[in-house]
Amino acid sequence: DYAMGMIYPTEENPVTIHLTAGTISPSINNEIFPINMYSNINIVGSSEEVTILDAEQTGRVLRMDNCQNNIISGLTITGGIAIAIEETDYEEDGDGGGILLRYSNPRLEQVTIKNNMSHDDGGGMYLYHSDPVLIQVTITHNTADIGGNNNFGGGGMYLWHSDPTISDVTITHNTSYNGGGILLWNSNPILDDVVITYNTAYNGGGGMLLEYSNPTLTDVTISNNTADGSGGGMSVHSNSDPTLIH
Repeated sequence: DYAMGMIYPTEENPVTIHLTAGTISPSINNEIFPINMYSNINIVGSSEEVTILDAEQTGRVLRMDNCQNNIISGLTITGGIAIAIEETDYEEDGDGGGILLRYSNPRLEQVTIKNNMSHDDGGGMYLYHSDPVLIQVTITHNTADIGGNNNFGGGGMYLWHSDPTISDVTITHNTSYNGGGILLWNSNPILDDVVITYNTAYNGGGGMLLEYSNPTLTDVTISNNTADGSGGGMSVHSNSDPTLIH
């Protein structure tokens, strides 16, 4: 986060921060989380196996507000937690344990988002009016609704008025009250070559839950998901109309 404040990128001259192999965390190098991104900055790790951003449950890992022209690649985002704070006016405080996007459209490629949790929505990622591109991303073992309110969702991802493009992505072993893998609210994403498997919802939509949403799914595998209520694979509500191809 300190490095972000020392550089002055522009759309014509973006800046790339290269991260070597190793873990960046509070205990190892006193990193303070969340890392707050700015427009025109790229973060590129050595690979998702060896470059680790670990918040160690001190806060969410990455936050992007009104950011454009960003690339995040070759790293793992883990150990994040989003806690709702009653004293703040910031509505998404309890959302997005791994990544919170607000009005931001980054490109994520070869990124693993794992073992993050949120008090409210979006254990792995929370998208608010954001249209990122995800390519070769793994979203796994994230948990939403840890506050036990039995009202929140999106263990892996929560989309609010967002239309991301998601390609060659695996969403697996995530847990929430609703939408264990992914929850869509008024969102129309494009999913291509995506695997949604072994996710769990304690209410509805083990793999996916749709509200007022019309996603397009091409070559998408939804299997071995479970829900205690409706729709182990997919739960469709509120005039949602998904398009399934192949």
